[in-house]
Amino acid sequence: MNTLKKLFKNSSLLQKLLIMFLTVTIIPLLFITIFFYDRTEQRLLELTYENMQSSNQQISSNVNTQLDSLRQISSLIYTDETLQTYLTQTYTIDYTFVEAYRYIDGLLYSLLTANNNIASINLYVDNKSLPEDGLFIKHIAPENPPTPFLAQLQQTYGNNIFSSVMQDKDGKNVIYLGRVLNFNTQSQLYGMMTIGLHEDLLYRLIEKEEQNKRVYLLNENNQIVSAADKSLLNVPFSEAIGPELTTKHEVVTIDGDPTLLVYNTMNHGWKTVSLTPIDEIMRSSRTTALQIVVIALFSLAISIFMIIVIAKYLSLRLRKLNRQAAQVEQGNFTLLPVDSSKDEIGQLSAAFNEMSRRLKDLIDKLYVKEIAKRDAELYALQSQINPHFLYNTLSGISSLAIQHGDAEVSEIVNHLARFYHTSLNMGHQYITLEKELALTKHYLAIQHMRFDDSFMERWEVDESLLTCETLKLLLQPFVENAINHAIYEDHTCLEIAIRVYRSVHDGAPALMLEVEDDGCGMPSEQVETLLSAESKSGYGIKNVHERIQLAYGPNYGVTIHSQVGRGTKIMIILPLQQHLR
Repeated sequence: MNTLKKLFKNSSLLQKLLIMFLTVTIIPLLFITIFFYDRTEQRLLELTYENMQSSNQQISSNVNTQLDSLRQISSLIYTDETLQTYLTQTYTIDYTFVEAYRYIDGLLYSLLTANNNIASINLYVDNKSLPEDGLFIKHIAPENPPTPFLAQLQQTYGNNIFSSVMQDKDGKNVIYLGRVLNFNTQSQLYGMMTIGLHEDLLYRLIEKEEQNKRVYLLNENNQIVSAADKSLLNVPFSEAIGPELTTKHEVVTIDGDPTLLVYNTMNHGWKTVSLTPIDEIMRSSRTTALQIVVIALFSLAISIFMIIVIAKYLSLRLRKLNRQAAQVEQGNFTLLPVDSSKDEIGQLSAAFNEMSRRLKDLIDKLYVKEIAKRDAELYALQSQINPHFLYNTLSGISSLAIQHGDAEVSEIVNHLARFYHTSLNMGHQYITLEKELALTKHYLAIQHMRFDDSFMERWEVDESLLTCETLKLLLQPFVENAINHAIYEDHTCLEIAIRVYRSVHDGAPALMLEVEDDGCGMPSEQVETLLSAESKSGYGIKNVHERIQLAYGPNYGVTIHSQVGRGTKIMIILPLQQHLR
């Protein structure tokens, strides 16, 4: 450690500047780049998860709507006693089943017309006396419907079940809702029904949400029932894609690539699964990180070059000044050529040249400065006497009012004393937001005693902002303006809302203060002139606006929104600063 200190002390100015620059620039730059890149990746993952979760919920809601419509139709058919009678009746004469056809065709055609998303409705019956109509009615046979689905239906006792994806006679993928038909009072089976839904319809619900990700719809057995790749239909998800569904969201490896998996489960056991490759999520952040690194390296190279140039320039001038100091040390006060620069080194060189000649003048100037400083301190002490005297006088008046039993006068004087005590603030113009709100409450308490119930206030304050810094007397002028000007003749009680919250303004955290009333409002022409330089009315409003811009810059200040008969809203925009100056 001592060796390093010795080397640093014996290094040239150029070497010291380079070491200091590299130490205070490169290390923090690397740390900040790594930190923000990591935070950006985490935030991107969180945002992507939220987006995928929202997308899954939307798909699930749409799919549920389609499946619920099938369940409603199956319940309607299941509970239709007339249909039950026609399907179980024995027909002995050839033409007697025509009436049954007429009722069944009318019922099922009306359901298909009202629900154009349905692919088909079929009724499978044991009643051989009711001939097949070639449209809706079929006899139960091993091929109608397929035997595995028939076996499943016979075990359901009237409950709805969904088939896997099948192909209809036209070669289209269809998912069937099946249900046995039995007598309500008995468990005797007299038939079955199937309602078909095209898989393409379900995929259209997925497709509009499938952006930069893959989405799969699974049934209760985790078999894929809808996806962009039709070859995966009816294949278990774990076989087709890879991972088991264990948690609602996780990062899994699919085909060697890390992938974010998000799924949710519907009420009937179906699932919506979304997959987004991590590389796809991080592509934009990695591009941005690369750009930042390139810019940082370029800036670093430019900075090192500029430091070398500046260090050599300063070193040359300092060596010249060192020669001047050596001559003064030897007692030679001969003036050397003056450095023409006006910076610190030039001023120091000029000071060496004039040191002997201006020594007496310097002593005189220091003496005058001491006197001026003493006068300024005396004036500052004197300026604090008047506010202190006012505060003490108000306290004395309050004590006298209490002694004479006048509590109302004592209360209003106390509020006035606290108002002035807070607003004077030892001559400082910055106070905490908590004190600014207290100051406004004291003013409102005084006005309540004056105007009785002519107005009421409502506070909406984010208490985490109470320690923030603000200029004093920002809210009071606007509250006063609302009380004095917003009340109109037939207005029963003016409501004033005072809000304090955090926001973002011009890309930076901002402290927002609002004063809104439901009074008479102002025309737009009057609003436009309130903050203008030539405005002769609203002096307090313009004063607040100018103070804010002087303190914080032109990006901050006051905005006014008002409508005649609707009220006025004042917005005060300040930078969010947690510590007092």
